[in-house]
Amino acid sequence: MLIYTPKRDVMAARCTSAFQMFLLVFVLSTLSFGMNMPNETLVRTWAEQLGRNIAGFDKRSLPFTTIRTFFDESTKESEVEEVNGTALILEMADQVAQMLGNKTAALKRAVKVAESAAARHNYSENIKESNLVNYYKSKDDACISVCKILEYSEKFRQGINTSVSSVHIPVEIYDKDPEILNALKWSHELDKVFRENYEEDKEILWQYFGSQTGFMRSFPASKWRQTGEVDLYDVRRRPWYTQGSSSPKDMLILIDTSGSVVGQSLQLMKVAVKSILDTLGENDFVQIVQFAKEAVTVGCMKRFVQANYRNKKYLSRVVSEMKAEEMANISKGLEYAFDQFDQFENSTEAGVGAHCNKMIMLLTDGSTDNGDEVFKRRNFNRPLKNRVRVFTYAVGQNPNPVKDLKWMACANRGYFSEIPAMGAIRARVQEYLPVLSRPAALGDLKELKWGNIYNDSLGLGLVVTVTLPVYNRAPSGSNQTILGVMGIDVTTEQMKRYSPVWQLGPSGYTFAINTNGYVIFHPSLKIHDDIEDTPNLDFLDIEIESEAKDKLRGDMIDGKNGVVEISSFDLSVDENYVHEERRRYFYTPIGNTTFSLGLSLPSYQKFIVKHSGPFTKANATELIKLLEEQEDRAKLLAPWKYYKSSEVTDSYNSSDVVRDLVAALQNYSQSPDTFDTEMMKQLHLDLRVSNISIKMMKDMMRVTLTSPGSADNDTANITAVFMATYGGLTTVSPKSMSSVLERYQDPWKSAYFRRALHYKQTFMFHALYTTDYQENMTSPTVMVTHSVFGSKKEEKPVAVIGAIVDHDFLLQMMNSSSKSGDSVYSCKDVDNAVCFLLDDGAFVVAANHPDYHLQIGRFLGHVDAGLMEQLYGSVYHRVEEVDYQATCVDYGNETSAAPLSFRIPSINLVFELLTVNWWNSVWTWAVVNLNVYSWFSSPPTVAASSDDQEEKICIKQRAQYYFNPNLEETNGIIYPCNENCTRDYLARRVPDTNLLFVIISPACPNCYEPASSKNLVQEPVEMALADNDLCNQTARYRRNPAKCYDFDTRETNPVCGGPLTSPVSVVLVVVATLLTVISARLS
Repeated sequence: MLIYTPKRDVMAARCTSAFQMFLLVFVLSTLSFGMNMPNETLVRTWAEQLGRNIAGFDKRSLPFTTIRTFFDESTKESEVEEVNGTALILEMADQVAQMLGNKTAALKRAVKVAESAAARHNYSENIKESNLVNYYKSKDDACISVCKILEYSEKFRQGINTSVSSVHIPVEIYDKDPEILNALKWSHELDKVFRENYEEDKEILWQYFGSQTGFMRSFPASKWRQTGEVDLYDVRRRPWYTQGSSSPKDMLILIDTSGSVVGQSLQLMKVAVKSILDTLGENDFVQIVQFAKEAVTVGCMKRFVQANYRNKKYLSRVVSEMKAEEMANISKGLEYAFDQFDQFENSTEAGVGAHCNKMIMLLTDGSTDNGDEVFKRRNFNRPLKNRVRVFTYAVGQNPNPVKDLKWMACANRGYFSEIPAMGAIRARVQEYLPVLSRPAALGDLKELKWGNIYNDSLGLGLVVTVTLPVYNRAPSGSNQTILGVMGIDVTTEQMKRYSPVWQLGPSGYTFAINTNGYVIFHPSLKIHDDIEDTPNLDFLDIEIESEAKDKLRGDMIDGKNGVVEISSFDLSVDENYVHEERRRYFYTPIGNTTFSLGLSLPSYQKFIVKHSGPFTKANATELIKLLEEQEDRAKLLAPWKYYKSSEVTDSYNSSDVVRDLVAALQNYSQSPDTFDTEMMKQLHLDLRVSNISIKMMKDMMRVTLTSPGSADNDTANITAVFMATYGGLTTVSPKSMSSVLERYQDPWKSAYFRRALHYKQTFMFHALYTTDYQENMTSPTVMVTHSVFGSKKEEKPVAVIGAIVDHDFLLQMMNSSSKSGDSVYSCKDVDNAVCFLLDDGAFVVAANHPDYHLQIGRFLGHVDAGLMEQLYGSVYHRVEEVDYQATCVDYGNETSAAPLSFRIPSINLVFELLTVNWWNSVWTWAVVNLNVYSWFSSPPTVAASSDDQEEKICIKQRAQYYFNPNLEETNGIIYPCNENCTRDYLARRVPDTNLLFVIISPACPNCYEPASSKNLVQEPVEMALADNDLCNQTARYRRNPAKCYDFDTRETNPVCGGPLTSPVSVVLVVVATLLTVISARLS
């Protein structure tokens, strides 16, 4: 407002009078504007009228009351059975335990055969590859070995051979080394026991032996599935192998970052540390310390932390940032390391530490200080069983003394290794593992160990592996050495198969966690087939965290049985909505494993219909007729296994499922027992009721939208009606609209179906979710649904009925409900009032103004951020969710010290040169093994851009909004952009629906405020977990493995490592270098 004040007094009176007149006009206009917007009472009346109009659907188009009667009549001969969660979970736990017990029995048989075969084998230095029997190499790109004998198996999803095994050998291992060939020869005897196990247990999958020499023998034989440009798989680095070969570890990695290591040695150390981290699993704990003149912790993790996915990612990153400077003082580094162990051992923090295998991993370029004074005071004075092991690594090609490093390792029950070049890292860093296995080997202690989930490298998805160590029991051998680890895979799908799905219903589920609280299987666990790294996901990372769930998690970790009712937020299938739900959780341990099983039931899942009598030939004949009827309605079937031998998967469309089931029903006489009686009888009932119901709903499809007392007589057509049933059937009329429902082929996995069952007395409106303008849509459509619960004896879910309506349908309904006199704006006055219908997630379902019609289904924060800012905190609350298993595009532009962070055209050829036949000299192999990587490793490099965008695991944040249960209405004034323009708004919940009615003044001109400016998070946004947040996290409760094998009085340390003793030919190094340069030029 512009106010002008004249300087002369003579004009003051005139201006005062003019100003008073102006002020009067301004006030009157303001009052006029206020009168033109409806007041709270009128908006409440409009919302209630809209609710009454919608409630009339029961009589006009969605007759859920009548349909409930149809279901009750059809089930009058059936029984209603209570869902007994305790009985269900105990039965499932027994079944899973028995299935897993079969795998452990097979594993023990294989270990017994392996140790016997190795003990009988006569070692030969002159053994040749030609001496091996049925030796098939898994890596067979030229199809000269294993791929010639394979046949496709649906069970394994690839070509296999169930008569023999195949062998994978890491790229840096010389496959004609006598150690390798001898181990390959005796381990060939495993084929027989692998076959016997396979024939005895039809559910068994991969069986394999991982050798300490580096090869892996797997059964049945298959071709290796390589991930990435170079095959870097080494069985000894897999979590299941490292966990199976030794007890958990408390490891402190001590790194020399003095000025002498600057350059290549420091780069080697960084990669070596990351390689060490790769050998650690979720039961291990780790801390990283760097030292020069003084010692400090690397990064902000000032204590031992669990070696889980997120912690190892962080530690790898901060290690990359280390710099070399000042003089080295190893004694200071060792003092600091022992201080950390003292603090750790005196800590009372729950869940921290493996309390087993305490060890220091020292990486330096050499030393003249052996730290003997420190060891005398801090280690040698401890009882022998409590001493810290020390493993030392001389890194780089600097001519620094290493005698003292070897003494440290030998004097402290450790091992000394040299890492002269990049190619030696992977083999050398894992030389500590056989040392840790000695105590268990001496006592012949074999403990079944169940690992965490990971992506199967052979293509079966998420698996867990049960392992047992294989020891050297040869009379001439050492009885403290490990030969390798035997493992058998179990997919998470195999365990979930025993879930009592029918009794659980659409929203019930089972899950399992281990003693770290990490999820083994859960319906919210995402599977990323193309991403090798599988993050450790805690139960509280998967479910929305609460104090009650934290206690549930603790009880399950401790192996308790129980049942608890928890009020918590449930996330919808599409992750756009949450609702508060009281759920019952049942839990019990799975026998002879470290897993605990859980079962969750929603509040409405208390009873189910138990159909009487068998599924007969007559039922099958009628079912075929019902499925093949050619009336104007489509029948969509969920891709379920209605009979035992069904091969239906989620990839089948509805037509395929129907054809498959009809074909099976036509052969009913040949195998009547193959059908699931409950599912088939429910489907039969659903088809009969659906036919009657859809016909009735179709007759009601023309609906008159006339408000009481209105002179209007607008009509609108409902585009389609449908009914989705408990038995997996969705019937749609007209048939031409079936494609709209095809995306919801399985009702149980559909958000609309589950949400309707939860809000069982509510009409649910849902617009197709969009994150942007719907440019190509002429008229948006909206789904409206209502649940149907059978009322015989006890309420039980039977169906959800719904209609697809044009946006104009809702617009007319909104307009007719908001009629008023001439002095008040209504929804018809689009130039002066904007009306919205919003759903319970704050998504736009309807809008009166044409400018908003292309944003139906969009989050209100992107449509009108100022309005959403006011509604959030009043009628809307929100749950903020962090998704630790999200995926993001990996642009590959991060600097890394890793040896394979570059992209060189000849790299595949270079690696192939490691295995070609003409390069058959052992000495040449040793040279290449130690040097080929270092040719490309010297400074850190940046990956070149690629058109192929790969994905990586990342963290994303999003939010779900929900209605405040304690507030039905709100109003206020918005001051957008500046205070020269204001907007009045009023909002009111629409009774018996999931809708909020809002009327607001039009947007201010030239004023746009994005959702981000108001902190209105909704869609997933990548987020970086702040270092301090990660480092300051309180460790969650966990339980260590019951046994720790880290000491045996009989343990000796006769060979505690040393430098290479084999001479290296300079000529061969030159030849190898020239060959690589030439190959790079040619490529």
